[in-house]
Amino acid sequence: METMYYMGLDVHKRTISYCVKDVSGRVYAEGSVPATRFDLDRWMKTLPQPWTAAMEATVFTGWIYDHLQSHATALSLQRIESALVRSLERDSLLVDRVERLTTIPAVGPITALTWALEVGDVQRFSSIKKAISYCGLCGAEKSSGSTVQRTPLSKQRNKHLQTTLIEAAKMAPRNNPELAMLYDKEQQKGNANRATLAVARKLVAYLMAVDGGQRNFQVVETSNCIAA
Repeated sequence: METMYYMGLDVHKRTISYCVKDVSGRVYAEGSVPATRFDLDRWMKTLPQPWTAAMEATVFTGWIYDHLQSHATALSLQRIESALVRSLERDSLLVDRVERLTTIPAVGPITALTWALEVGDVQRFSSIKKAISYCGLCGAEKSSGSTVQRTPLSKQRNKHLQTTLIEAAKMAPRNNPELAMLYDKEQQKGNANRATLAVARKLVAYLMAVDGGQRNFQVVETSNCIAA
């Protein structure tokens, strides 16, 4: 019988501290790694198999949870998702809402739950543009002749939701061809950060459509694009 290894993660903005123990409680390894996808991937290759992980939900853990989904074993992934569902069982409407939102490619349970809890009633937004503004994903524009000057992202935003959506947008092009095309198009203009913001704004459009229509995400041949 294989020995299961149990891992606790303490996530900070720039680093992730970890402690890995075996079933007897003996410490197998502990330390810290930089909080980047590259370092997380490289570190996970050194872990014993099989393993399961737990971490406290904070503003910095959403992208890590979603990233672990593509690396964890089926058993570990089911346990993580089951723990999340159990925490929502007291609110069946919230469970249904999160499940609908996760039909959107690149939107995992943490991103969906953050959206649902931070936005509340999606009908509060009369347009996608207002939802994007609330999420802090756009700045004001000043036009002068043929020149358009963009100001920094608005400070009047939901910072938690902004961080979660930007982190989700960094992964999204890997899971959705349309978002990959959008990212590549914007990146060709010479700014990777603006390309990520364009993807994040598109994710808001997806979230608004699914949440407002109370239906699962569906791919259509043509769709309106959100201005980058």
